[in-house]
Amino acid sequence: MPLLESLARIAVETPPESITAEARAAARKLLLDTLGVSLAGWSAPGVRAVFEQMQEWGGQEDARLLVFGGRCPAPNAVFANSALAHALDFDDIHVPSSLHISCMVWPAVLAVGEITGASGRELLDAAVLGVETACRVGNFYDQRCSGVSGRGFLQTGVVGGFGVTGAACRLLDYDRDATLNALGLTYSQAGGNRQALLDKTLGKRIQPAFTARNALWAVELAGRGLSGPPRALEGAAGLFPVFIHAEPPTVEDLEKKHDYFEIERCTVKRFIGCGGSYPTTLAALELSKEYDLSREKIGRVGIYWPPDAFEPNGANLVGGRFKLGATPQVDAQFSAAYCAALALLRREIGLAQFTNEQILRDTEVLRLAEEVEILDAVQNPPPPGNILNDDYPPHIDKPHLLIVWTRDGRELRRVHTNRDVLDPKFTPWDVVLDKFRKCAEFSGICPPAQAEKIVEAVENVERSAGVADFYKACGLHDALVELEQTT
Repeated sequence: MPLLESLARIAVETPPESITAEARAAARKLLLDTLGVSLAGWSAPGVRAVFEQMQEWGGQEDARLLVFGGRCPAPNAVFANSALAHALDFDDIHVPSSLHISCMVWPAVLAVGEITGASGRELLDAAVLGVETACRVGNFYDQRCSGVSGRGFLQTGVVGGFGVTGAACRLLDYDRDATLNALGLTYSQAGGNRQALLDKTLGKRIQPAFTARNALWAVELAGRGLSGPPRALEGAAGLFPVFIHAEPPTVEDLEKKHDYFEIERCTVKRFIGCGGSYPTTLAALELSKEYDLSREKIGRVGIYWPPDAFEPNGANLVGGRFKLGATPQVDAQFSAAYCAALALLRREIGLAQFTNEQILRDTEVLRLAEEVEILDAVQNPPPPGNILNDDYPPHIDKPHLLIVWTRDGRELRRVHTNRDVLDPKFTPWDVVLDKFRKCAEFSGICPPAQAEKIVEAVENVERSAGVADFYKACGLHDALVELEQTT
């Protein structure tokens, strides 16, 4: 049996009664977070251009464009809404597979659900199984990357489209064969490399959008009878041999029973920017508060990572001395040095600190960020870490060390791992709710009363009649916010 058939069965043949309350609760949590980061990201550089382009192209008015309003063909709506959700790199991540998943799956679920008239529970179930479809592959893909294999690719672009495809096929009531074809056509467009990120450009924030849009194309074409390669995972030119030169999983691997759904293992980000900077960011926050640090008290700052502290198939995306470039927001988000400097001096890592204007305005943080040293070696390095025996990548438990040398001669150290900040247990509903409210406030276009309507609508989405009913409960009749009245 082709491996894609296993994914197709998971996506469209999983009975609703087998989807747990915990999985649906996780889907609601990620829906709220996706709407929150979309609100926060509407004014980020490049976002308006994406929406204007989608509106200019026009076409059949299938689905709504969030925040900016208007309607357009479903693939274009998914592209724009996905770019919006990922604009600040503040959306959730599934750590075992290294996937930014909700920024693709939820825009697709809302767009296709609007077309099909799916109920609120059906929307949640599609999101649960879309995430499951992608992560079942992504877990093995991430584990089997090694050395230089796959180094240039982003897992989100290579694997994430399967999740969009699975969710959309379920909402469209495709059978197993049509879904298999859609998954195969999705693989035919798989890609997404790291260069936009390495060059710190705005292209990074639209890469999940490309993947989500392409998956919708695949779904629609499969629905019209186009066939896709059934051996897209294991064939001679399949995903595992081509992208990472690795053995594919087996059917038994993909269909292994768990006492959880993968959506329950998605982590909502607590800090803006790349998760690779989180351990030293948390360390900086703790040290600054504990020792009442200020610029006058800080002499030098250093960051040390052991050689294997990051994923083996890619470069340290947040390493290197901080250098301000053409896109300050992206430069800062993907710099552990900048995030540490900001945390040390301002004792918070908030949305307001990561606008282009504020980054350029806060010259004290900029100067300290440029001075942060990236250390190749340290005396008394931290122990290698306790590698837990689970399917998280080993680097998640590797130590990240921040050192602050004070002007009065002290050496302050703090060590954290990525597991310390990326374990899903640290982001329960109340933490996500607080983040959503902060995102809404930061947006400048969603007053508190509107924000609470959205929260209530998400809490009750399972009882809604469908997307239109959900939008109405949120106050999203025509758009999330009437921007023309506020900008």
